[in-house]
Amino acid sequence: MSMKEYSIEISPAAERDLKDLKSKLKNFNDLVVMIDELSTNPRPYGVRKVKGFSITFRVRFSSYRIIYDIYDKDKKIIILRIIKRDKSTYKFI
Repeated sequence: MSMKEYSIEISPAAERDLKDLKSKLKNFNDLVVMIDELSTNPRPYGVRKVKGFSITFRVRFSSYRIIYDIYDKDKKIIILRIIKRDKSTYKFI
């Protein structure tokens, strides 16, 4: 049994992304599980730091990227976006 160490907050932009993806992704539940698992392992295998930012990370889910901030001191994760990987993926930051 694992205990949650980090709380997870979903930004308004990520809420919109999730709402949009719910009807698009057959494996939407896997995405939700992956986000939930960040609470016990905020830096899973394959995580990458977003260049130019100290606390912003990205993790791959299929052709999408979950982009999030980790606040270790507060034990908090804020999901910023869940977006399809392309040339403009990181321009919003």
